[in-house]
Amino acid sequence: MILKQPYKIGLTGGIGSGKTTISQIIKTLQIPVFSSDVVAKELYKDQYIISVLKKKFGSEIFNGESVELKKLSQIVFNNDHHLNTLNSIIHPKVLKNFNDWYTKQTSKYIIKESALLFETDTANNLDKIILVHSPLKLRISRIQKRDKRTKEEIEKIINSQVLFKNIKHKADYIINNNEKKLLTPQIIKIHNKIMELY
Repeated sequence: MILKQPYKIGLTGGIGSGKTTISQIIKTLQIPVFSSDVVAKELYKDQYIISVLKKKFGSEIFNGESVELKKLSQIVFNNDHHLNTLNSIIHPKVLKNFNDWYTKQTSKYIIKESALLFETDTANNLDKIILVHSPLKLRISRIQKRDKRTKEEIEKIINSQVLFKNIKHKADYIINNNEKKLLTPQIIKIHNKIMELY
């Protein structure tokens, strides 16, 4: 008997939309979640990545041997060319990590959480897409509390990401995270639909 590979389900949404919270709920359903953001942050400790970043962006983004992510983000979110350069360094490594991780999974489906599914063409290699929608004011408020960034910095990051209205037609499922609609019932409904596909 040939075992079916797990369905690849993308979970995406702009910064501050609540992807991490939703991922935590999905994990309680015994579904494995790959967090692209967590993996990307770990890559900034990789010696090869550090050497490439030094060549591309200079030593001002470093504190000793550590990458200062806030300084790096100030550079890349002010310049599309720099942002594309950073993505070309980090995302192939994230993809390799994901592919290695995926081969070890045995559940009916897995979640790949990433803010950049559409920007990096990752969406084309997934079976279904879950898109998280959250009002802009709420997102900004969440990010200010979490990251201690200025409103201007947050708006630059948001403006670098694909707009919800431009990608909602590409999503198979939408989760509304507006603090009015409960998340868990929405997630369970989607979970049940995906399980029926298997």
